[in-house]
Amino acid sequence: MTDHVYRDQVLEVEPTGIEYIPPEQRHGNPRQLFGLWFSANAEIATWMVGVFAVALYGTSLPGAAIGLIVGNLLGFALLGILGTFGPRYGVPQMVASRLAFGRYGNALPAALSFLAGVGWFAINSVFGAYALQTITNLPYAFALAIMLLLQILLAVYGYNMIHWFERVSSVLLAAGFTLLGVITFERANWHAAFNAHAPFATGGEIGGIILATALGFSYATGWVPCASDYSRYLPASADPRKIWWYSYLGTIIPCIILEIMGAATVTAVRGGNFGDASPTQAIATLLGSTGAGHIVAILVLLTIVLGTLTANCMNLYSGAMAALVVKFPTSSLRAPVAIGAFFALLTGGLFAVAHTPPLVATGFAVAVGLIVGIVAHVRIARWRAAIVVGVLGALLASGGGHPEETAKLYTNFLLLLSYWASPWAAVVFIDWLQRRGQTVAPETFESGSRIRAGLYAWIIGLVASLPFWNQAWYVGPFTSAYPQFGDLSYYVGFIVAAIVMLLFSRQNAASLKRDSDVSAA
Repeated sequence: MTDHVYRDQVLEVEPTGIEYIPPEQRHGNPRQLFGLWFSANAEIATWMVGVFAVALYGTSLPGAAIGLIVGNLLGFALLGILGTFGPRYGVPQMVASRLAFGRYGNALPAALSFLAGVGWFAINSVFGAYALQTITNLPYAFALAIMLLLQILLAVYGYNMIHWFERVSSVLLAAGFTLLGVITFERANWHAAFNAHAPFATGGEIGGIILATALGFSYATGWVPCASDYSRYLPASADPRKIWWYSYLGTIIPCIILEIMGAATVTAVRGGNFGDASPTQAIATLLGSTGAGHIVAILVLLTIVLGTLTANCMNLYSGAMAALVVKFPTSSLRAPVAIGAFFALLTGGLFAVAHTPPLVATGFAVAVGLIVGIVAHVRIARWRAAIVVGVLGALLASGGGHPEETAKLYTNFLLLLSYWASPWAAVVFIDWLQRRGQTVAPETFESGSRIRAGLYAWIIGLVASLPFWNQAWYVGPFTSAYPQFGDLSYYVGFIVAAIVMLLFSRQNAASLKRDSDVSAA
């Protein structure tokens, strides 16, 4: 930690990594969280959540709207709570979760958060490149390169630059998407029934509503593991209620509106079949390619480009934070090798189930294992970690020139996020309830138990959710037998992890006492 006072300097690279933010560096107001979260979620990937609820799962527009609203209201309530950790603890979210998981136990969810940051960055970059390509007719690779450069630059500058950029962008994004919304809702068919011929339509309308809820909840939980990354510079005296409300409203307003807008777009485009069109080409089709419609389409596509920047600079920033958290507090190679091997086997298993060619599956598995192992062993500066995440995401995004395959990948990716993040959020939430009123010293995050009860609760919750998974490459036995219930895995994972965490209350109480003793020392 440098002695330089960074505070609210925007045109200066943030010197802090995952270290505790001392009082002299604290600044800002909870109000700024509204603009930050609004801009981060006013983007094309949010809109695509609603598109998939109808286009892929066949849910009716009213049914999709119900599911998406419920999923967002539930998921972002957790984000608001975890956002209060920032001023209270003064550390990033994945550092704060060491309180529940332990220093070593926290490495697994941190590695998943790091990989999620890479994945989100790649997927959003694909959509942003589509928009820029549609506007300029540039080759996909060149449009992607422009998007990558701008996003990485914002993430390298860090916390203050991101907050400033998000606040400025929020007004422009609101105007651009309002323009799209007026036209979309005017042309939407609110009486469109459940489409049994949709690619993944199973379980009828009820199953579609549950899956729409899963998509909305999954998108929300994708942000939860980085909630306090953007509030940790706030003064310790900041009102937790204001942090929750500004974060909650800043997320649910754009997400609910844009996701329903995406669902409505499917009914507004003739036939509701996007085929091989990219998302931005579908919007261009809706708005028209001549006269006033063409001008509106250009403005909306520029909005999409801006929205990609606002979301992805945060994906990069938090992905870099998670990468720094993965590192084990030891010089031994045993733990990094073990976690690298675990992720290599996990990746290889997922690709095998998805019937990926063995050579491709092996290559990806080895690459992921090496990357996670290196991240777990080598400590680098925050801005360098942001570049690493950006480069990895760029490699993934370079293969995004096939819209139909990207759509399938994005849907599965959303649901995968809920599978690990939902029980993780339950563990952190219960630990927060048990620690309320307790003072936690900054040293606690770098000391204490290596493994804590939260790791076991998280694993049990994750395993318990397996029978309820509903992926294109894996359908759990319960979901296979009762498709009308859709994907219940995130409910089961959250509830089971929370119950197990409560059952470990005696063991956790001993850990809490040790933390308290450290704080008092």
